[in-house]
Amino acid sequence: MAETGIIVVDVPEGTSREEATQLLSAPGESYFMVQILPTGTGHRAYFRRYKAPAKPNKETPDEVVALSIVRANREKPVRTIVSLLDAAGIKRGRQWVCDQIAATCVDDGREDDAVKFLKERPDWPEKEIVEQLAWVKIKRTAVWVRRKRAELLSTNTSRTVDTQSLSVPHS
Repeated sequence: MAETGIIVVDVPEGTSREEATQLLSAPGESYFMVQILPTGTGHRAYFRRYKAPAKPNKETPDEVVALSIVRANREKPVRTIVSLLDAAGIKRGRQWVCDQIAATCVDDGREDDAVKFLKERPDWPEKEIVEQLAWVKIKRTAVWVRRKRAELLSTNTSRTVDTQSLSVPHS
């Protein structure tokens, strides 16, 4: 039964408290007690193995190569980047490439220019901002525009002070 992750421990009737404790702690720390049921000759305890801890998220060599290809070709169309990855023997889809470009877009060193452009055009649609930034070789996504607008709005509203609430009524 150990292969299924369940261990059964029988505690015979008349077992001393110390012996029972020793029997019930025998499976070790990787198990937890599910239940104890009485039997005709004592008690039966059921233990289940804890789930194995998740392995840390390590980047594989393919992942590192894929990210370097994306970073080196961020100005190219997504389909072209997918083809380059495929030529290198790395299978990634368009959505993965788009996600990586969005996640690494600040790596291009043009973040300040992009934010300035966005601040100067607060009412422009997201799509228009993305297209205009692309004209000047700054690759950003509509998700980036939404996130930056939300950040800018939150910082602007937290810095403004309501002067009406500060005024003292005259009597």
